[in-house]
Amino acid sequence: MTRFLGIDLSEGVKRRHLLAYFAAAFISSSYAGALAMLQPGLLQVMAIDRASQATLTGYLSAMQEIILIVLLGVMGALADRWGRKPIYVFGLLTTALGFTLYPHADSITELVVYRFIVACGSAAMIGMMVTVIADYSRNSTRGKANGLQGLIATFGAFLPPMLGALPKVFVGQGYDELTAQQLTFATAGSLGVVGALFAAIGLAPHVSKASHLAGESIATMLRHGARAAREPGIALSYGAAFISRGDLAVTGAFMSLWLVQFGTGVLGMQASQAMFELAVPRVLAVVTGALVGSLLMGYVSDRVTRVTAVSLASGLAAVVYLSIYLVEDPTAPWVFGLLAVMGVAEISAFVSSQALVGERAAANRRGAIIGLFGVSGAIGILIGTAGGGWLFANIGPSAPFVLFGILNGLVFLWSLRVRIRERDI
Repeated sequence: MTRFLGIDLSEGVKRRHLLAYFAAAFISSSYAGALAMLQPGLLQVMAIDRASQATLTGYLSAMQEIILIVLLGVMGALADRWGRKPIYVFGLLTTALGFTLYPHADSITELVVYRFIVACGSAAMIGMMVTVIADYSRNSTRGKANGLQGLIATFGAFLPPMLGALPKVFVGQGYDELTAQQLTFATAGSLGVVGALFAAIGLAPHVSKASHLAGESIATMLRHGARAAREPGIALSYGAAFISRGDLAVTGAFMSLWLVQFGTGVLGMQASQAMFELAVPRVLAVVTGALVGSLLMGYVSDRVTRVTAVSLASGLAAVVYLSIYLVEDPTAPWVFGLLAVMGVAEISAFVSSQALVGERAAANRRGAIIGLFGVSGAIGILIGTAGGGWLFANIGPSAPFVLFGILNGLVFLWSLRVRIRERDI
């Protein structure tokens, strides 16, 4: 048995395969926030009416999540049949193509088509990012493996702001605004090509390719994946995926918005000043907590049962997100500490849910099962952003956080029930 970076590797997996996966995962995770960072500037250059930009942004985001819901399970089933490598390479290259085409849109219709391409690639890319780490690690160190993957995903979140600075750099070199946008998106697309090369050359070619599934239809494979939810641990992992991805979406979508609105509306700051002085430091507090939490929960998940790890993560997240109800001034010094703990909580839910589904999913059905796990996460993101937006606007800025505090509490109670049931067995 090979051990590398504290991870007991599955049979047939070499150190170079794990390193290639981490390189591909770093690039894959960087794509998660790239459009949110780059799209606003492009909409300005396209001269889309300012009043329509928010609506269009919400529509495009919702469309992408719906496509993920539809395709994640399909991509997982195809990975069970053909292997992880071709699906991962397809996902990275398709995402890269969509990014490269995006700033060449001459109309909203073209923008929708290119976002569709990005979404199709993302379904394959995101599904494989979770599935491959489940394939490559043994149960003894599955928590550490997912903790490291969560750490790398957090580092990947630093790439979009760097990409966001490129249009200004290109304009400074004499390019016009549109060309600067096209070069920036092309740079983002090139990252996907690099990631695809890492996946094509570096991933193990043979791990978890189930040739005996060649005769099954995709619908049959998905039915088997859905039936796996009869196992209480897998069903719980789907619930944990829902809240963990929803937690991330709510924090990413509404914490900065709350701070900017508070800065401009209450403190009389300019929007750019509020973003720089209020939002950025507090978002960094969340990210710092996530960096610590990914390693901490990875360690804890290998010391307790994976269901207990979900209990700890969801219980902590429930307390933290419900505590946001007490926040009247988001710029208060004590909120820094709360946001750091929020980072620990949300990444802990992310890591523990992946460790649980990786442990419980049968190897020959793992792609389809984790695909449906991804579907649950995509639904969580959709509810967190769309439903959270309505709550933010109509009830108050803390409302989306309270909603997911309650949902985390429900998953916590669910996990306790699973623990009791499995102990009795």
